[in-house]
This record gives sequence, structure tokens and C-alpha cells, in this order.
Amino acid sequence: MRYAPAIEAGPELWAKPRTITMSDYETFWKPRGWQLIIIGPTSTWRQDWGEWEAIRDIVQNALDEAESYTWERVDTPHYYGLEIADRGRGVAVADFLLGPPKVKPDYARGKFGEGMKIAALALLRKGYPVYVETVGRELWMVFLEQKVNGKAETLAALWRSNGARVGTTFHIIGYDGPAFERYFAVNLPRRLILAETPSPIVEPQVRYNQLIRAAEMAASPAGGIIYARDIYLQDIKSAFSYNLWGFDLAPDRHGPKNEADMWVDAGRLWCGIGNVNLLEEFLPMVLEPPAVETEETRKISMDRYAMGSEPVNNRLYTDLVKANAGAWQMAWRRIAGENSVIRTASRWDGMVKHLGYTSVGLQWGVRETLSQVITTDKSLIQESQERLKDAEIVPDYRLTPRALTHLKLARKIASHFQVQRVNAAVIPPASERTRTAGLYDYPREEILIHLEQLESAQKTLDTVIHELGHHQAYKWAGDITKAEDLTPLHGDKMTEVAAYIVAATASRQFDEELKGAEW
Repeated sequence: MRYAPAIEAGPELWAKPRTITMSDYETFWKPRGWQLIIIGPTSTWRQDWGEWEAIRDIVQNALDEAESYTWERVDTPHYYGLEIADRGRGVAVADFLLGPPKVKPDYARGKFGEGMKIAALALLRKGYPVYVETVGRELWMVFLEQKVNGKAETLAALWRSNGARVGTTFHIIGYDGPAFERYFAVNLPRRLILAETPSPIVEPQVRYNQLIRAAEMAASPAGGIIYARDIYLQDIKSAFSYNLWGFDLAPDRHGPKNEADMWVDAGRLWCGIGNVNLLEEFLPMVLEPPAVETEETRKISMDRYAMGSEPVNNRLYTDLVKANAGAWQMAWRRIAGENSVIRTASRWDGMVKHLGYTSVGLQWGVRETLSQVITTDKSLIQESQERLKDAEIVPDYRLTPRALTHLKLARKIASHFQVQRVNAAVIPPASERTRTAGLYDYPREEILIHLEQLESAQKTLDTVIHELGHHQAYKWAGDITKAEDLTPLHGDKMTEVAAYIVAATASRQFDEELKGAEW
């Protein structure tokens, strides 16, 4: 337990807010070796700052100085309150001036060099005297009362040589409120850190974006928390909390300078995660429509150009997803289904279903990057088309009598619809999940029927009706996408073809071709 130093005027100084006049300084403080610096802002400045903002910026300064801090509640015969300490190099008197000689670098937690002063001002305004011990000196933060068409209180500091041997300690006198320890990621139990990915920040060391389980100390009323460079920024609706380093904050640290940049930084983190169980929690948030609605659902971004490259191995963040491809694919199968592909356009849904798969939507912010490792509808169809290029036409003389009979029936039906090319073929499977009974070549207006189908009159008719449906739909719409498998137009045209066959059969138009047919 620390004891505050006794000051000449007695322990009552610890118990009340500090306001002095120049007369007080000249008659009491100056003779005792104290010097006065006038910091500048009046007591009414930054009315929005309270205890949290003040403690936040004191801790921020400690973390920038020493990468850690301690806090302790003090209750002594002289005073009670809260102490916040670090073991850094100490704070110069000039550092208490607004607009310091050197603005902090971009990689620092605090950049503008104002927070520590405004913290003292806010605490004084709330009625808490602030005493600072630092290397080689001690300071009392005070309001200096000045006469300017009335009275004004200006932030100032009394200081003299003394203080500590190492580090800086802020004494917030009379304060018995929260220390907000859960609002600083450095205080979280290590077991809550689920994953880490290098952030773009490399000075003074490589910083890691962290995924945190939103539970226990990391929990918030909304579920999760965004920590910006170890310090609480905002609550989010999520099962996770994030400690992010790679985006700029607004000058007063009330939020990100650009919210989109914050969610790009969260995307960088997820790119580096290869734990299947975590990815199984992530994917439901970014499905379209989402299975679990969270803050990430429509905000998180894995845009390749916005994320850039990670600094450790200079790889694109999107390449980290490729490195974890197996984990992403396993998580996708478990969440979306064993035979699911990413939907890029709803017009392909029918074709995907025809190939034995299901299209599942993803939010636009993650779709392109995850498409590197998870099959899309478009790539599935392209692969199918490549397979079908290997279809081999079988000449009539190589067919069995039964197959040739059924082929002639198919040709007679097709000729009614001005399709002159109908041939037998050996057709590769369109996908790993389905065989191909027939093909329609749009440019050539040619129908190919698999040899196996031609061994049955019923299967031959099923195939020719299906392929003529493509032909008729394309002639009617002039758009291949509207004529693809299982589109409404394709279904309507198949019905029309089937109706023609029934009517033509009833009127005995196919009697000759049906001789020898085997059903």
C-alpha cells in the first residue's frame, strides 16, 4: 500500500479539489520551491469527458510508455483514491503542455499528446484532485483562477524536483469508482485470446490483431467489444471481441476515423485464422441471409486491396486464407452442407441444382476472398463445361439396333422443332455428383444423347424433351441464362415439347419410328 507524501499545508489538501489564485501561488507555493506552468484550457473544456475518458487516457499514456500498467486502490490515514502507475522513463514537465514539441508517431496508442492533460482537467472538474509522481519531479494539477470580466479557471500545474526513481504514478484522490480494468485488453486472461494475426503495425514491434472470446471480463451488454490498440472503443453485437491495431482513430478517440477501415482490420484478423471451430462460428454470421445476425454480418470486409499485405512475410492477407484452405473448406461443408457452393448469381441456381449441388449465399464483403478456397457456382459450371467438351460422338453404324431405333425417333421429334443434328455420344459426367444424359450445343443447335439413354425409348424421350426445352427457350428468349437447366422458361418449353409428342403420337405420326422401340 503506497502512502502519499505529506505536503506542507497538511493532509486536507488531499481531500478537496484544487483551485488556486496567482496570489496563492506567490505567497504559499512559490516560497516552498514549487513552480507553476499554465497549460491553457479552461475548466469548461471537453464537457463530454468523464471518469472513463480520463482513466482511459492515463492508461493509454502508460501503455505507450511502458507496454503495461498497474492500478491500485489506496486507503490511508491521509487520503483514499485510485493509483495508476507505469515503470517507464517518466514524464517531462513540457509534456503537460498542450501541443507538445513532438506529436506521437502513428503507431502509438495516443497520437495527439493531449489526453493526459484533458484527463487531469476532467478529473479536477469532477472534484478529484490529481497528484502526479514521475521520474525526478512531482506535480499537482490545479485550476488557476484568473480574473477576466469575471472569473475563469484555467488548467495549470504546480511542480518541483522530487518524485519517483522510475515510472509515473497518477493519484486520483477521493475516487472510489471503477478502474475500468476490463476495458483494457492487456488485463484480459490469456485463455480468452482465441487467435492472432499480424496487423500492419510493425513499430516499435509487430502488433497482432487478436480475436477474443466475448465472455467473462471481455463481455459487454451487446456481446462483444472492439478494443483499438488495447483500449476499449465500442460495444458490438457479436460472440467475439476484437483487439485491432491497423486503423486510425478519430482525434478524441470516440471512434474510428473511418468505420470501414476498422472492419477491414477485422477482416485481416479472420484471414489468418485456421481453427475450424472458430471458422464454424464465423461463417453463419456472413451467410446471405445470415444464420446468426451480428455486427460482422454486413460490415466485415476481406477486400484484397484494402487489406494489403501482412508485414511478417509480406504476403497478401488473402493469401493467408489460401494457406488455411483446408480449414475453411471443412468449416464450409459443416455449415453450408456437404455439396454446397458459393452463390455468385441467382441465375445459376437451377444449373447448380441440376449438377447435384446447392447454392449458398455469402455477404459481399467476404465472398470474393473466400471464393479462392471454396467452389463457386460459376467455377462449378465452368468445370462442368470443360468436362463436357470431351464428349465423343458415336457414328450410327456403331450403335445397337435398339439404340439406333430410339435415335431415329429422337431425330423425327427434333426435326419438328428445326433441330437437324441429333447424335449418339459418350458424354463425361457433368460433375462429381451427376451423370449427363444429354447435351444441347447452342451455337450448333445440336443435341447429343448418351449411349446409355438410347437403350431405352423412355429415357430417350426424357432426354430429347429436356434438350429441346433448351433449344425452344433460347429461341424464344435469345438469352442462354434464361434457357439453362430448371429455369422457369426451360420448364415451360419442356412442357410444350412433351405436349407435342403426346399429340403427334396420338395422331400416329411416329408409328414407323416406334416399331421396334423398347420401353
